[in-house]
Amino acid sequence: MTDPTRPDGGHPAEPMPEGEEAAPPGVRTMALLRWGLVALMALAAAGAWVYYAGPVHRGAQVATVYQCPMHPSVIQDRPGECPICGMDLVKVEPGAHEPAAQAAAPAAAAAAKGKYWCPMHPEVTSDDPEARCEKCGGMKLVPRDPAAAAAAPAPAATLAVPGLVPVDISPERVQLMGMRTAPVTRERLSPKLRTIGFVSANEATLAIITARFTGWVEELKVGQSGQPVQKGQVLVNVYSPELTTAQQVYVNALRWVRDPAGGTAGGAATGNLDQDARKRLELLGMAPQDISDLAKAGRPFTSTPIRTPVSGYVARRGALPGLYFTPGTELFQIADLSSVWVIADIYEYDMSRVKVGQKASLTLGAYPGERFAGRVQFIYPAVNPESRTLQARMEFRNPGLKLRPGMYGDVVIDLDAAHGLVVPTEAIVDTGELQYVFLAKPGGRFEPRRVQLGARTEERTQVLEGLAEGETVVTSANFLVDSESRLRAAVEGFRPRGEEEETHQDREAHEAKEAHGGTAPAHAR
Repeated sequence: MTDPTRPDGGHPAEPMPEGEEAAPPGVRTMALLRWGLVALMALAAAGAWVYYAGPVHRGAQVATVYQCPMHPSVIQDRPGECPICGMDLVKVEPGAHEPAAQAAAPAAAAAAKGKYWCPMHPEVTSDDPEARCEKCGGMKLVPRDPAAAAAAPAPAATLAVPGLVPVDISPERVQLMGMRTAPVTRERLSPKLRTIGFVSANEATLAIITARFTGWVEELKVGQSGQPVQKGQVLVNVYSPELTTAQQVYVNALRWVRDPAGGTAGGAATGNLDQDARKRLELLGMAPQDISDLAKAGRPFTSTPIRTPVSGYVARRGALPGLYFTPGTELFQIADLSSVWVIADIYEYDMSRVKVGQKASLTLGAYPGERFAGRVQFIYPAVNPESRTLQARMEFRNPGLKLRPGMYGDVVIDLDAAHGLVVPTEAIVDTGELQYVFLAKPGGRFEPRRVQLGARTEERTQVLEGLAEGETVVTSANFLVDSESRLRAAVEGFRPRGEEEETHQDREAHEAKEAHGGTAPAHAR
């Protein structure tokens, strides 16, 4: 019987079977596949761990690498140059760089200790604000937070060279750099100054041939510049009404003196007449031999010769045929090249070392192996504002006329001998504004030291201030030590002393020097 009020239409529900319901088809297969994938992933993870910790991975770690001797942190797998100092990377044998990799793991844990730490070696920490890293050459530890930096006391400025700090370099790196050192010794130096000079005519032997009267050039006897002439040689023949009149007066005076009647009547007065006329000719520039020829001829010359008073070469010619000249007109310039001048440029910082009377030598490319000897004769008072050089003049004998005006050559001046502390010249680092050396201290420490230099030779340089006898200076690989020092200074935030402090100290030293008569007191030196 059906019941219309039931939702199922009045049909009674059928009873459910008792017991466990059977799983759908394929479920067991999917479960087995899922567990197989999990097991496979576990095997892959275990294999990766075994590969990392096993000999295959270790073999990759010990592959050949290249490292900078100055900056060990620069490592790469092929040859090249250090991007910091430009030095060639050195091949590192397998396993040589493993300690750095092994130390990297505990570095992170060690970095959490201490208020100050080394940025290059995080495992180096300390609570001392003045502590320095022993692994990177004494670099100052930096504070872990800005607040500690503000509270830390400022370090005292003890560096002599701005921008540089002392560095520590291991013996192995010193050997790789090829560094050499030398002691500071006390020696006697015989310095020489090398410079460039040019040959010029000796102005003291130049002769300018001019006219002392008016006239015209009639005939040239020397018609070109550079021609050699001898003393007394005729250069040009001229005509001058003024000179002709003076000649006629002299001839008449001679006739008057030679006249028997005039000679007995004139007495002493007639004797002075010819001498006065001859003196006038000499003052007009007529040569004595031409005056004698005039006396023999007994009549004036229509064309009068002008002769050179010195031997030499025609440096300049102004006379031309038919030229009208007046008193003071330059007709010729004669240069006597038996001795010449050599003008050399001396830099401003060397001017106090060059003195009159010092020996000098000259070598020219035209005469290889030949050396000409001379002496410093004069030092010009003015400095060239463009080249900042002072000119020194030397005189050289020129018997073979090998030294020609306009030649350039190498000049060596023998300076005064000096005695004091000296170092090898190659130990000096000269920036133009500063001169300093690097002292080699015990324990592989290298300290920059500013110096004041004195006399120099090609191999040795005198040190006036900054060093003591027996100290050791670096003579090679200076630029590598310099770059390392500058890098350390930049990394640790080094700041040189302010200009105000240096100016104040310089002012005190200057006042002390003036108070002691121009000599710095012992404590200032």
